[in-house]
Amino acid sequence: MSRLVLLILVLLLSSCASTEFSPYPGAPDYPAYSGEVRLLDAFPQEGSYDMVGIVIARGVDRTEKEDLIEALKLEAAKRGANTIVLQGDIKLSSRGDSREKVLGAYGLRLRP
Repeated sequence: MSRLVLLILVLLLSSCASTEFSPYPGAPDYPAYSGEVRLLDAFPQEGSYDMVGIVIARGVDRTEKEDLIEALKLEAAKRGANTIVLQGDIKLSSRGDSREKVLGAYGLRLRP
């Protein structure tokens, strides 16, 4: 039985991601966004959005890119962003004996 519990814990932890948020200087203080956060490949037309901040997601080496993106979207929505633009590809980082995946995005608030 303890092997099963350990296996479940490993599977759960392998998909967990933590997030950090840095607000953009002078950004408006938006309420949390409750809709679906969009993922764009590039910035939209200048003047059509406000920069809310930068979101970073970190996960263990086995974390899937989709899980990191979902974590970015959730954190961005908490901060009022309705759109994210990735800063690039996943980076691998080492902390002590463990490796982690890191993915960053810009949080934007598209104007209506």
